[in-house]
Amino acid sequence: MLKVQKELQGTTLTVRLSGDINEHARFEDILSTEELTRNPPTGLLVLAREVRRINSTGVKNWIKYFQIAGSRVTKIRLAECSIALVEQINQIVNFTCGAEVESIFVPFACKGCKSELVGLFTCEDLKRRNLVPPVLKCSKCGGEAVFDDIEDEYFAFLKR
Repeated sequence: MLKVQKELQGTTLTVRLSGDINEHARFEDILSTEELTRNPPTGLLVLAREVRRINSTGVKNWIKYFQIAGSRVTKIRLAECSIALVEQINQIVNFTCGAEVESIFVPFACKGCKSELVGLFTCEDLKRRNLVPPVLKCSKCGGEAVFDDIEDEYFAFLKR
């Protein structure tokens, strides 16, 4: 189930999504089509660190909603994008519906204890580093944690 928390800060609506995006996800809980038409915020910031999964119906609903929202809101930004969201952004060219992707979570694995970790990076920082994430320190053993995916595939959307 997708949970939606929202807070209006000035003219920007900040929305925190958590859970699964599937056939039960109600994007109207963010802003209904009526609200988007009647009194739309100028900005929409979507925080998606807690999005765990997205199925094919969820993808369709996401695109349908954000295409409408993008035609009524001046700027949509996606931040703290979970690994599940990054996978969809890479696989489906119009998944962002014109939204700016500000920051993403990146998978890492510790060389020593084999723990899986994630690091949060801004897209600008990754671009400045030529899409090579830094080595992280493992939170469990203090060893080196290295990027745990295929760079060309995981960061493909940043090259578009």
